[in-house]
Amino acid sequence: MKLYKLSSPGWEKDFQTENELKQELFTWLCDGCLEGSKYFDDDGKLEYEDLPVNADSSLNEMLNTACGCEFVTDVFEIRFENCRD
Repeated sequence: MKLYKLSSPGWEKDFQTENELKQELFTWLCDGCLEGSKYFDDDGKLEYEDLPVNADSSLNEMLNTACGCEFVTDVFEIRFENCRD
């Protein structure tokens, strides 16, 4: 399986397991992504909340962070291909 970094300078890396891929992706997540963030409107009402992630979070949760959106993987394509009939 591959992990692709889309932002410059981009790269791609091969991994044998999803866990190895997650470990690499986790190293690219900033403190804000790890801790989560809350966004409030002008009246102080919560508009949106990014949940925190950690090393045990799912690959999807890591990819859905602000830093994680700089990456894409073929893991989900493989899973979807296995589900098609």
